[in-house]
Amino acid sequence: MKKRCAKEALKMISDGMTVGLGGGSTIGFLIEEVKNAGKQIQAVTPSMNTEELCRKSGIVVLPLSQVEEIDVAFDGCDEVDWEFNALKSCGGIHTREKLVADMSQKYFLLADEAKYHEELKFEYPVTVEVLPSARSYVKRQLSLLGAQVRERMCDNKTGLTITDDGNYLMEARFIERQNAASLNDTLNAMTGIIGHGLFYKKATGVIVAGKDRIDIFQK
Repeated sequence: MKKRCAKEALKMISDGMTVGLGGGSTIGFLIEEVKNAGKQIQAVTPSMNTEELCRKSGIVVLPLSQVEEIDVAFDGCDEVDWEFNALKSCGGIHTREKLVADMSQKYFLLADEAKYHEELKFEYPVTVEVLPSARSYVKRQLSLLGAQVRERMCDNKTGLTITDDGNYLMEARFIERQNAASLNDTLNAMTGIIGHGLFYKKATGVIVAGKDRIDIFQK
Protein backbone atom coordinates (compact mmCIF):
# COMPACT_ATOMS: atom_id res chain seq x y z
CA MET A 1 0.00 0.00 0.00
CA LYS A 2 2.94 2.32 0.62
CA LYS A 3 4.16 1.72 -2.91
CA ARG A 4 0.70 2.46 -4.28
CA CYS A 5 0.64 5.73 -2.34
CA ALA A 6 4.00 6.62 -3.84
CA LYS A 7 2.82 5.87 -7.38
CA GLU A 8 -0.20 8.12 -6.89
CA ALA A 9 1.93 10.92 -5.46
CA LEU A 10 4.22 10.71 -8.50
CA LYS A 11 1.30 11.81 -10.71
CA MET A 12 1.33 15.18 -8.91
CA ILE A 13 5.00 15.83 -9.67
CA SER A 14 6.10 17.57 -12.88
CA ASP A 15 9.53 18.40 -14.27
CA GLY A 16 10.99 21.60 -12.88
CA MET A 17 9.09 21.46 -9.58
CA THR A 18 10.57 22.05 -6.16
CA VAL A 19 9.24 19.12 -4.13
CA GLY A 20 9.22 18.72 -0.36
CA LEU A 21 9.94 15.21 0.87
CA GLY A 22 9.54 14.14 4.50
CA GLY A 23 10.97 11.02 6.08
CA GLY A 24 10.04 7.36 6.31
CA SER A 25 9.63 4.33 4.09
CA THR A 26 6.74 5.66 2.00
CA ILE A 27 8.84 8.66 0.99
CA GLY A 28 11.63 6.22 0.15
CA PHE A 29 9.30 4.52 -2.32
CA LEU A 30 8.36 7.92 -3.78
CA ILE A 31 12.02 8.77 -4.36
CA GLU A 32 12.39 5.47 -6.19
CA GLU A 33 9.37 6.31 -8.36
CA VAL A 34 10.78 9.75 -9.18
CA LYS A 35 14.10 8.19 -10.16
CA ASN A 36 12.52 5.50 -12.34
CA ALA A 37 10.28 8.04 -14.07
CA GLY A 38 13.24 10.29 -14.82
CA LYS A 39 11.54 13.33 -13.31
CA GLN A 40 13.79 16.39 -13.22
CA ILE A 41 13.00 18.03 -9.89
CA GLN A 42 14.66 19.78 -6.98
CA ALA A 43 14.01 18.29 -3.57
CA VAL A 44 13.78 19.97 -0.18
CA THR A 45 13.77 17.78 2.92
CA PRO A 46 14.00 18.05 6.71
CA SER A 47 15.36 14.50 6.87
CA MET A 48 19.05 13.59 6.53
CA ASN A 49 18.09 10.03 5.54
CA THR A 50 15.81 11.33 2.78
CA GLU A 51 18.53 13.72 1.62
CA GLU A 52 20.95 10.83 1.29
CA LEU A 53 18.41 8.75 -0.65
CA CYS A 54 17.78 11.67 -3.01
CA ARG A 55 21.47 12.18 -3.72
CA LYS A 56 21.97 8.46 -4.38
CA SER A 57 19.05 8.63 -6.81
CA GLY A 58 20.49 11.62 -8.67
CA ILE A 59 17.92 14.10 -7.34
CA VAL A 60 19.17 17.62 -6.64
CA VAL A 61 18.66 18.61 -3.00
CA LEU A 62 18.32 22.26 -1.99
CA PRO A 63 19.17 23.45 1.55
CA LEU A 64 15.97 24.12 3.48
CA SER A 65 17.38 27.45 4.70
CA GLN A 66 17.72 28.74 1.12
CA VAL A 67 14.21 27.93 -0.14
CA GLU A 68 11.29 30.34 0.13
CA GLU A 69 8.50 28.31 -1.49
CA ILE A 70 7.80 24.70 -2.42
CA ASP A 71 5.42 23.57 -5.18
CA VAL A 72 4.19 20.39 -3.52
CA ALA A 73 5.29 18.32 -0.53
CA PHE A 74 4.64 14.78 0.68
CA ASP A 75 5.07 13.12 4.05
CA GLY A 76 3.94 10.09 5.99
CA CYS A 77 2.07 9.96 9.31
CA ASP A 78 0.92 7.63 12.08
CA GLU A 79 -2.69 8.83 12.17
CA VAL A 80 -4.74 11.25 10.06
CA ASP A 81 -8.36 12.34 10.37
CA TRP A 82 -11.06 13.46 7.94
CA GLU A 83 -10.04 17.09 8.49
CA PHE A 84 -6.44 16.22 7.49
CA ASN A 85 -5.09 16.71 11.01
CA ALA A 86 -2.32 14.24 11.70
CA LEU A 87 -0.18 12.69 14.37
CA LYS A 88 3.48 12.01 13.57
CA SER A 89 5.22 10.28 16.45
CA CYS A 90 8.09 8.10 15.35
CA GLY A 91 10.54 10.72 14.10
CA GLY A 92 12.03 13.80 15.69
CA ILE A 93 12.12 16.41 12.93
CA HIS A 94 8.59 17.74 13.35
CA THR A 95 9.57 21.40 13.58
CA ARG A 96 11.38 21.26 10.25
CA GLU A 97 8.59 19.15 8.75
CA LYS A 98 6.07 21.84 9.69
CA LEU A 99 8.32 24.44 8.10
CA VAL A 100 8.21 22.45 4.86
CA ALA A 101 4.42 22.18 5.17
CA ASP A 102 4.02 25.95 5.60
CA MET A 103 6.35 26.66 2.67
CA SER A 104 4.39 24.37 0.33
CA GLN A 105 1.55 25.39 -1.96
CA LYS A 106 0.20 21.86 -1.45
CA TYR A 107 1.10 19.47 1.37
CA PHE A 108 -0.08 15.86 1.09
CA LEU A 109 0.04 13.17 3.74
CA LEU A 110 0.45 9.57 2.57
CA ALA A 111 -1.29 6.87 4.61
CA ASP A 112 -2.80 3.42 4.43
CA GLU A 113 -6.46 3.01 5.27
CA ALA A 114 -5.74 1.73 8.81
CA LYS A 115 -4.34 5.16 9.72
CA TYR A 116 -7.31 7.17 8.39
CA HIS A 117 -9.99 7.94 11.01
CA GLU A 118 -12.92 10.27 11.45
CA GLU A 119 -11.07 11.79 14.42
CA LEU A 120 -7.54 11.31 15.72
CA LYS A 121 -7.47 8.44 18.17
CA PHE A 122 -4.18 9.40 19.85
CA GLU A 123 -3.10 5.79 19.95
CA TYR A 124 0.44 7.10 19.49
CA PRO A 125 2.21 9.54 21.81
CA VAL A 126 2.68 13.17 20.82
CA THR A 127 6.38 13.75 20.30
CA VAL A 128 7.49 17.10 21.71
CA GLU A 129 10.73 18.94 20.90
CA VAL A 130 11.89 20.79 24.01
CA LEU A 131 14.45 23.50 24.71
CA PRO A 132 17.06 21.86 27.00
CA SER A 133 16.74 24.55 29.69
CA ALA A 134 12.96 23.92 29.82
CA ARG A 135 13.29 20.16 30.26
CA SER A 136 11.94 19.86 33.80
CA TYR A 137 9.29 22.54 33.40
CA VAL A 138 7.81 21.10 30.20
CA LYS A 139 7.84 17.57 31.57
CA ARG A 140 5.81 18.71 34.59
CA GLN A 141 3.38 20.76 32.51
CA LEU A 142 2.71 17.84 30.18
CA SER A 143 2.09 15.61 33.19
CA LEU A 144 -0.42 18.14 34.53
CA LEU A 145 -2.26 17.86 31.20
CA GLY A 146 -2.73 14.16 31.93
CA ALA A 147 0.05 12.80 29.76
CA GLN A 148 2.42 9.99 30.59
CA VAL A 149 5.77 11.57 29.70
CA ARG A 150 8.87 9.69 28.62
CA GLU A 151 12.11 11.33 27.58
CA ARG A 152 13.55 9.79 24.45
CA MET A 153 16.94 8.20 25.03
CA CYS A 154 19.68 7.38 22.54
CA ASP A 155 19.89 3.76 21.45
CA ASN A 156 23.63 3.73 20.80
CA LYS A 157 24.91 5.83 23.71
CA THR A 158 23.97 6.96 27.19
CA GLY A 159 21.91 10.11 27.37
CA LEU A 160 18.96 11.92 25.89
CA THR A 161 18.29 12.07 22.17
CA ILE A 162 19.36 15.41 20.71
CA THR A 163 17.61 16.78 17.62
CA ASP A 164 19.48 18.29 14.67
CA ASP A 165 18.71 21.69 16.20
CA GLY A 166 20.12 20.76 19.61
CA ASN A 167 16.89 20.14 21.52
CA TYR A 168 15.47 17.24 23.55
CA LEU A 169 12.57 14.96 22.59
CA MET A 170 9.77 13.79 24.88
CA GLU A 171 6.90 11.39 24.23
CA ALA A 172 3.60 12.54 25.73
CA ARG A 173 1.10 9.68 25.74
CA PHE A 174 -2.50 10.61 26.49
CA ILE A 175 -4.73 7.84 27.82
CA GLU A 176 -7.89 9.69 26.83
CA ARG A 177 -8.65 10.93 23.33
CA GLN A 178 -7.79 14.62 22.97
CA ASN A 179 -9.41 17.52 21.16
CA ALA A 180 -6.86 18.23 18.44
CA ALA A 181 -7.54 21.97 18.23
CA SER A 182 -7.34 22.52 21.99
CA LEU A 183 -4.21 20.40 22.46
CA ASN A 184 -2.50 22.10 19.54
CA ASP A 185 -3.17 25.54 21.05
CA THR A 186 -1.96 24.40 24.47
CA LEU A 187 1.30 22.94 23.17
CA ASN A 188 1.99 25.94 20.92
CA ALA A 189 1.53 28.29 23.87
CA MET A 190 3.72 26.35 26.31
CA THR A 191 7.05 28.09 26.90
CA GLY A 192 9.97 25.78 26.14
CA ILE A 193 8.27 23.69 23.48
CA ILE A 194 9.95 24.24 20.12
CA GLY A 195 7.67 21.96 18.11
CA HIS A 196 5.51 18.85 18.34
CA GLY A 197 4.16 15.98 16.29
CA LEU A 198 0.52 17.09 16.20
CA PHE A 199 -0.04 18.52 12.73
CA TYR A 200 -3.18 20.60 13.08
CA LYS A 201 -4.50 22.20 9.88
CA LYS A 202 -1.18 21.78 8.10
CA ALA A 203 -2.09 19.38 5.29
CA THR A 204 -4.06 20.33 2.19
CA GLY A 205 -4.72 16.73 1.22
CA VAL A 206 -4.37 13.04 2.00
CA ILE A 207 -3.61 10.09 -0.26
CA VAL A 208 -5.12 6.97 1.33
CA ALA A 209 -4.24 3.52 0.06
CA GLY A 210 -6.55 0.58 0.65
CA LYS A 211 -6.15 -3.03 -0.36
CA ASP A 212 -7.98 -2.51 -3.63
CA ARG A 213 -8.29 1.26 -4.10
CA ILE A 214 -6.61 4.64 -3.79
CA ASP A 215 -8.50 7.69 -2.52
CA ILE A 216 -7.33 11.28 -2.78
CA PHE A 217 -8.92 13.84 -0.48
CA GLN A 218 -7.94 17.47 -0.77
CA LYS A 219 -9.12 20.96 0.03
